[in-house]
Amino acid sequence: MSIQVLICTCGNTLNEYIDYEELTYFLESIEDITQVSTTIAACTKSAKDNLVETINKNDGEKLLALACTRTVCMHPLEEAMSEAGYDPDNLVLVNMKEQLAQVHEDVESTTDKAKMMIRSALEKLRYAEPQEMLTFERYQDVIVVGSGIAGLTAANELADQGYNVHVVEKNPSIGGVMPLVSKTYPEEDCTMCLRGPRMIELLTKQGIKYHVSTEIKDVVKTSKGHKVTLDKKPFDLDLKPTRELGQPTEIVPRKDGGYQLVYPREQEEENIQIIMKSKCGSCSSVFPSGLMEFDEPVGEKTINAGAVILTTGFNNFDPTGIPKWGYGLDNVITQYQLARMLDPLGPTRGKVLRPKNKDKPNKIVMVQCVGSRDPEFNSYCSKYCCLAAIKHATLVKEFQNPDAEITILFRDIRASGYGFEEFYNDAKEMGINFLHGDITSVTPSGDELLISYDNGKGEPQTLQSDMIVLSIGMTHPEGTDKLAEMFNIELADSGFFKAVDEKVANIRTKTPGVYIAGTCTGPKNIPDSIAQAGAASFMAGSYLEKYVSKKKDHPNVIEEHCGVCGICRSVCPYGAITIPEDDYPQWDPELCVSCGLCVSSCPTHAIETPSYGFDLIDAQINAIIDSRPEGKPLIMGFLCDDCGYNLLDTTGFEDFKYTSNFIPIYINCMSNLSLRNVLKAVRAGVDSILLVGCVKERCHFLKGTKRSKGQMQIIEEFFNSTGIRTPIKILESSGTMVNQFLSALDELEKQMEETKK
Repeated sequence: MSIQVLICTCGNTLNEYIDYEELTYFLESIEDITQVSTTIAACTKSAKDNLVETINKNDGEKLLALACTRTVCMHPLEEAMSEAGYDPDNLVLVNMKEQLAQVHEDVESTTDKAKMMIRSALEKLRYAEPQEMLTFERYQDVIVVGSGIAGLTAANELADQGYNVHVVEKNPSIGGVMPLVSKTYPEEDCTMCLRGPRMIELLTKQGIKYHVSTEIKDVVKTSKGHKVTLDKKPFDLDLKPTRELGQPTEIVPRKDGGYQLVYPREQEEENIQIIMKSKCGSCSSVFPSGLMEFDEPVGEKTINAGAVILTTGFNNFDPTGIPKWGYGLDNVITQYQLARMLDPLGPTRGKVLRPKNKDKPNKIVMVQCVGSRDPEFNSYCSKYCCLAAIKHATLVKEFQNPDAEITILFRDIRASGYGFEEFYNDAKEMGINFLHGDITSVTPSGDELLISYDNGKGEPQTLQSDMIVLSIGMTHPEGTDKLAEMFNIELADSGFFKAVDEKVANIRTKTPGVYIAGTCTGPKNIPDSIAQAGAASFMAGSYLEKYVSKKKDHPNVIEEHCGVCGICRSVCPYGAITIPEDDYPQWDPELCVSCGLCVSSCPTHAIETPSYGFDLIDAQINAIIDSRPEGKPLIMGFLCDDCGYNLLDTTGFEDFKYTSNFIPIYINCMSNLSLRNVLKAVRAGVDSILLVGCVKERCHFLKGTKRSKGQMQIIEEFFNSTGIRTPIKILESSGTMVNQFLSALDELEKQMEETKK
């Protein structure tokens, strides 16, 4: 193996912290190093040509770069390697700035630490193996599951990008909840724009095909995407009496050229039966492209999809049978039912009436947080309920009954969003009463209802009302768990679909090519659903390149050691491992992300990964120990290559100082750290050990945090139970928890001193 070394002095700003002359002499004394070159910049665009020339001129198949953080330098160095005709897999970078020069003050000890880090990096180079580049072809169709506002937005955006989109809707009509709401907040815009021209535009748009009354029956992952089996149900309308106040079932043309949404209504059951029995088919003439599958045969069909966006929406919380809210008593309704009353096309033609008496209510009480922010039901906030109550209260006050006494009984009013606080203040000025309290019971009182509530001071209070409106929260829709299982994605504790990262990747799932948007990811309002759907469609479009290249960087099985126990398959969070009958485990190269969870879980060590396995960690430990100056204390750190690396970078960015006795070894996931590795470090003579893993829900490999925490605790408990005196500390950290990191090092140094006594 021949290695050339490139030293970047960062514009000569690091010379006062590192003895580069001594470092160069050290490097030239190493047998495998054939050339040592110096540059003042490795990160600028203008420096790339010089880098290519330098790499080409010098002899050496592998490159060790001593520069600044990889977030700045790695990409230009990889580009230079590629242009020079070398494989970027043969590149290793040592951060000499943020993790060395900027955090230490003594030149001699800093240079000594640099030598130890270089020795460790050289082992990574020795184990580095260029990986074969694989090319995958992807299906070019997209499936959008659900046709609410998020689903239609995603379908529209993808069709504009030129993709064929299949919208799968389990109900007989598209549109979801929004077309059933006549006004939106805070501007109280009319939603007719979606009901009429907008929905017809989407229904007739080329590139979008709708599969109504259809559910997902089966999903098979392939290298090209997903083979999704759809199950078309007979068009059937449940005509049993319910408390729901209507849902559109069809769009049919009017003689005047317009379009009419047809709703099922209890008082018009006869008409619905006529519509259903006649099967006039007039709606199909509206869609010359045949995009509405009214004539689609009942049964199964398979669609090959390169990407899938799940927009399955939400269910309303059902308060039935919970006494304190009184749902089931006369004149107790939900906000959704009130929204249908306020709709001019709704069951009461836009009039707010008490269901039992059919007269106008004069004292309305709206009860907030029904099924939300309650540990007995759902602990989360449903986000939209406060503003929905305010919207309906103002609509009733302004257009229905100006003299109505409307009270909103709330825990907290949450009005965060553009124009929402102003909307709240306008409602107060209009005369809407806002009363802080928590409902305890509802009882009939003649023709009215008596509400008992706690005012927050432990004082019971009562209210009289002739109609109660419950602001019910959002819950995950039925079938969410089945879809999650079929597409191999996670569910949050709330039951909604779980994203990879709520802050920076809240539409991505752990399965490549499967995205989530809208209220199926958790409660949100219409603008947020639209924004998330737009982002999901963009990500799906970017994912759907015709051909995709990816390096083959997955583990291999040592067959003579493998007992085919299946543990590797069970721990893989990506579903990348299959075990064919009478065969050994196999990895899907497109799904595998090289997290190494299977490696650390294998009880017989039958899975090998040369570029990030146990043997490499052992080799790095040996290299650091062998290059340690005599008598120098050593704190060996085993750090997550994501959060741990960023943590040390942040420490350097902020110019914090810490002991040069600390030497890091980065591991792609802390769940890969073996007790064997740590014991080897102890036997080799390290003075203390710091383990740095990710905080909860921040693992870039999904299950790594939970497993790595368990792994680190096992190591710590082993130390305690066997009487090993080497101090060890566990730190669960993100990239900004600098103070905790510095405190951990200080504590370890104190423990090291006490151990010597």
